[in-house]
Amino acid sequence: MTDPVRILGFVNHIAPSPDIEEAIDRAFAWGVDVIVAQGTGSDWGPYWLGSGDQPSANQAANVEPYVRAALRHGVPFVFSFGIAGGDPHLDTCLAAFDELCRRNGWAPRVGVIRSEIAPETLSAAVTDGPPVLPASTDAGLATPLTAADVAEAERIVALIGPEPVMAALDQGVDGVITGRALDIGLFMALPMLRGLPTAIAAHAGKMLECGGLALEPGDSGRCIWASLDDTGFTVRSPHVGAAPSARSLVSHTFYERSHPTWEENPGGALDLSRATYAERDRGHGTEVRCEGAVWHEAPYTVLMEGARREGFRAVSLLGVREPALLAQARSWTDAAERAVAEAPRFADAVREGRLRLQTRIFGLDAVLGDLEPNPAITGHEAGVLVDVVADTEELAKEAAYYAFIRLFIGPYPGRKTTAGNAAAPLMPVVVPVADVFSFSIYHLLPLEDPVAPFPTTVVTFPRATTPIREEVSADAAV
Repeated sequence: MTDPVRILGFVNHIAPSPDIEEAIDRAFAWGVDVIVAQGTGSDWGPYWLGSGDQPSANQAANVEPYVRAALRHGVPFVFSFGIAGGDPHLDTCLAAFDELCRRNGWAPRVGVIRSEIAPETLSAAVTDGPPVLPASTDAGLATPLTAADVAEAERIVALIGPEPVMAALDQGVDGVITGRALDIGLFMALPMLRGLPTAIAAHAGKMLECGGLALEPGDSGRCIWASLDDTGFTVRSPHVGAAPSARSLVSHTFYERSHPTWEENPGGALDLSRATYAERDRGHGTEVRCEGAVWHEAPYTVLMEGARREGFRAVSLLGVREPALLAQARSWTDAAERAVAEAPRFADAVREGRLRLQTRIFGLDAVLGDLEPNPAITGHEAGVLVDVVADTEELAKEAAYYAFIRLFIGPYPGRKTTAGNAAAPLMPVVVPVADVFSFSIYHLLPLEDPVAPFPTTVVTFPRATTPIREEVSADAAV
């Protein structure tokens, strides 16, 4: 019989709830062997990955109460950091973690694992290795990935599995911080390292990866607790006013999944078709016992994400509440789009794909576009977003202003006055936004060794400005 592994899980890019200190104390009263949090993802699209910009999530501040508890009780923490999870994102978070440790007088030894893939490394794998195929067959991705696709990408990261984290924990560190990582892999690492079945570690990871979102009411600002053993795991809520239920946990298995009971992962698939969820009360409020998960071994692959620059975005916003104009809002905006496309100054760029303009009418079809079944505006006002993507900032801004002015003063059937039919809530009326990126790589890279490409560097925080105090380091290649 393997000793249980008790996990306290949360999400570190979401600010903790006001009662977090009491919740952490309650969880430690039940026992905690590791504190785990995911802090990377692609939910926000490819911008952060491609640009290297870091969202203002202040992940270091969010983990402060958890790190304090981990160091006080002598248990490790495992975090992924940086949302997009590339090197610039991770470095921004590590600098904030430096300051956090300095301010609290902490000096943890932390295993740092980077997951950004060098283009030359991936190009060599694409050229010399087995085919690198897309993770999704209907996403318009290259099949198979080519060296040219790799060269076009601004940045590429890999969703590292549990194995690199296990290797880092095995070095006896106080914590592990990674770049982009498989969310459930972070939670799987210590249970697998201590000999618990992969199926149970993966199933528990699914339940814990979004923190309190799996509770009722669901709130990722809250934490969640589970105890794993050889036959299953038990979930509890450390928060008063929130609790797990069979319904909330089963529902969470559907979250962000294409199949309700089957999930592909590095090295295998998690099968929940025979999983069971039993509510019970053992004096800690409602807890749920989960059993029955099965793991099917498969060749090891790691998912990669890469972003390619598509151009620069500029936008303009107008508000409309004139009834005659609202009644013909789409034909009015369509006319403005045609005016841009047919203007001599823009025609070549539009034809060559260097300039794309669309108008989104909030109140009509801005969310669903052509799929919107309701053909008319039913409210008393609407907003029109002019969205331009061009290969240069100047071209995007010029086209956005051209469209704006056509909408602002342009004629339409039944117009009663030549001005004041649309409002401009923003000044300047054209707003330069940012570079635009698309996901150009979402492929599975076969790996014989899931650890070698992602070595651990053990660092004592806070780091000196120069040089970084590295105690152990290693290099490897795909």
